[in-house]
Amino acid sequence: MGQLFDRRRFLSAGLLLTLGAATASCAPVPRRAVTTPSATPSPTPSPATAGGESTSIRPAVSTSYGPNGTHFPEDLPWLGEVAAVEVEAECDWVDIARVVKRLTREDVAAGVMVRVAPGELPGAGAKSSSQPALGGIGDPEWQRNVVICPRDGFGSVRIADAGIRLDQCSKLSFFGFVSEGGLALTQCTGVQIGWSRFSSANITRGGADLAFYELVLGFRQNPEDTAGLRPTESFAMTNISRHGCVFGPSVKPAGSDAHCDTVQLEGTGDGAFGPFVSVDCVDYGSSNAAMLLHDRLVSAEYRHCMVLGGQLPWRVYPLQPGDYDGDPNAFSGGCRDVRLHDSIVAGAVGRMGFTVVENSTLSYAPVASQQPSGSGRWKVDASIAGWSRDEIMSHQELADYDEASLAALWRW
Repeated sequence: MGQLFDRRRFLSAGLLLTLGAATASCAPVPRRAVTTPSATPSPTPSPATAGGESTSIRPAVSTSYGPNGTHFPEDLPWLGEVAAVEVEAECDWVDIARVVKRLTREDVAAGVMVRVAPGELPGAGAKSSSQPALGGIGDPEWQRNVVICPRDGFGSVRIADAGIRLDQCSKLSFFGFVSEGGLALTQCTGVQIGWSRFSSANITRGGADLAFYELVLGFRQNPEDTAGLRPTESFAMTNISRHGCVFGPSVKPAGSDAHCDTVQLEGTGDGAFGPFVSVDCVDYGSSNAAMLLHDRLVSAEYRHCMVLGGQLPWRVYPLQPGDYDGDPNAFSGGCRDVRLHDSIVAGAVGRMGFTVVENSTLSYAPVASQQPSGSGRWKVDASIAGWSRDEIMSHQELADYDEASLAALWRW
């Protein structure tokens, strides 16, 4: 390992001792050598820091429906800036794990950016029983998170279509990855996923202090939920939040009896469950519903969000021959404390226990039991149910959710 730099340094995976591979690595990518000169060294610049200066200026967080390139953890170094500790890793989970394990508490407190060389990371599946891509990596006692991102920008590191599982990881933030597969988190603490596109994301067993930032999911023909949060046994699942995300539909085949929701918060155990908070998010209903909130969920809160059921999901993601054709609910389930602020809801809201509804609009006139029990009252605008694709997207920063549009937004 090379000499430590006072402010900016690279810990090259190429200078670490080789360990036996626990998982298969991606296609070989040429390693950039890092030398240790005898004089006081200067850091080797990466594309994000060429010339010794940041290539982007951190913007202030701005309100939007869905991604706008500003939702990002405020306590972490910005992707386009030089972190106090700069680390380069190969496109290999073993190498990434090895680099993170060598960090000290002082490194992490100062601010660490792990930049991953281009390539494809392997995956062994995104089920709760799948072999983890990373297991037991990170430390829940760390003062800050370690950021892990592609060195050469969004999409330059892909994750295999099989998807990945992160198990019992702590204080890690993954930004800028793309995969046709899913992501599963099991018993993770303080993990953040952002500026990324996956087909699905699930949190199972338990977890705490988990956050998604401008994560795009779904828009797929699949009978499984786009996102499932399911604590089991006596595991707790607490403090789950989303910021500027878009979760799209999962569409089951016609004739399928699958229960297919976009976000299903299902309390299958007896541990603490919730709260669940969404800010600036857009959710499109799947074949059954956009939001299924189990009655064991302590609370759900939506701040400046759109929850779009009825026929609106199919205006953005047209149904194909053989797809189940339905009018998904906006909300279903029985959570007894659901709060909405500055939000738009299209589609049925079922027997949800709304407690606060402030400056929020529904696409039909609700019955008395669907009005909030605490404060506020639904506004009604029936025209929302007939919005076209253009009208839906006109409320958002993006015109589409394809990789090219996301790459233009998420730049560093």
